[in-house]
Amino acid sequence: MANGALSGGGEEYKIRRKLIENNLVEAILVLPRNLFYTTDISVTLWILSKNKTAQSKNIGDVKRQLRNREKEILFMDLRQMGEPFEKKFTQFSEADIKKVASTFHQWQQAEIENTPEYYYAAKLEEIAAKDFSLVPSKYIEFVNRDENIDFDEKMQTLQTEFADLLKAEAASKNDLLTVFKELGYEIKL
Repeated sequence: MANGALSGGGEEYKIRRKLIENNLVEAILVLPRNLFYTTDISVTLWILSKNKTAQSKNIGDVKRQLRNREKEILFMDLRQMGEPFEKKFTQFSEADIKKVASTFHQWQQAEIENTPEYYYAAKLEEIAAKDFSLVPSKYIEFVNRDENIDFDEKMQTLQTEFADLLKAEAASKNDLLTVFKELGYEIKL
């Protein structure tokens, strides 16, 4: 679905709220951009389930013991995953697919610790407190990488790098002027 369905008002809000209150939403996965031929925007995969109670389930030859996941929704942000495909598209690698599936199945079987910038398991109370919004970024923790930067140290590094670049530019300029002069087409500045 389009990401607007995660937090839109009006009829969308009523439908979304009923889906949540009736324990039908199992997981919300935000997908990378350019994953589909028909749109370049990031879209959201909604995983719905009519039975989120504790149960044993046979999936092929694998037997899974699922825990009670009622009143809980798993949010996953997959926008940084994927690899280039046909120049302008993105596709999930086999490793990406295994990682996502493994995380989802682990969460279904046991409560797992939330991982910043990847996934978060939210309780119904949290979702209700955010007015039944299913926007993953309201739940998944994102790391502020700028918070721990030493400004003076960073500026000194940048100062050195820019000084080197400007020196290299001046040397290239002199070399170019010399070549034109030797060819008899001196450039006067």
